[in-house]
Amino acid sequence: MPAAEPLLPSILLLDDDPDVGLAAQLLLQRRVAPLTCLRRPAELLPAISRLRPALLLLDLNFGPGRSDGAQGLRLLAEVQALAEPPLVVVLTAYADIDLAVQALRKGAYDFLTKPWDNVRLIATCREALAQGAAASAEPPRSLTPPAPEQEAPRSLAVQERAAVLAAMAQAEGNLSAAARLLGLSRAALYRRLDKHGL
Repeated sequence: MPAAEPLLPSILLLDDDPDVGLAAQLLLQRRVAPLTCLRRPAELLPAISRLRPALLLLDLNFGPGRSDGAQGLRLLAEVQALAEPPLVVVLTAYADIDLAVQALRKGAYDFLTKPWDNVRLIATCREALAQGAAASAEPPRSLTPPAPEQEAPRSLAVQERAAVLAAMAQAEGNLSAAARLLGLSRAALYRRLDKHGL
């Protein structure tokens, strides 16, 4: 028996800055999917339950003076614990390699810094929604429990970015060591860091 699903996948954004919400809405609403903006972390889980978004854009810091990402990482863990969580793209203005790696390890689909590059944000959202649509075409989760090794393949750019982040974290920010781990020259690593906004 087919389940009732929305005609279009939707996006949910949680960010305490109303200007960020407006910018994302203006950019993504017409080019990617309908977008609902939230400003308070307490609204997140009820909104996911009610709206069932395919994608969540999640800020990591809420309130003045917060920049460690702890609040957002806790929310990410809560979202991932849901029976059918949306894919999550983390957005933050206070980005560092360690925070990005933590978010990816906790299940984030990708990690983008603010202010974002419009083309990159659109591409990332479209790719995440396409992956979510492909996953929903599989048998229901209740019949086939998800396993970590069944994760859908990511694009080459997403894989490259994740590898660079992991190498930077393993090398504790030492560029020479990270380049050696990746089998790259320092110049090639710099190009990749620049390419991925790191």
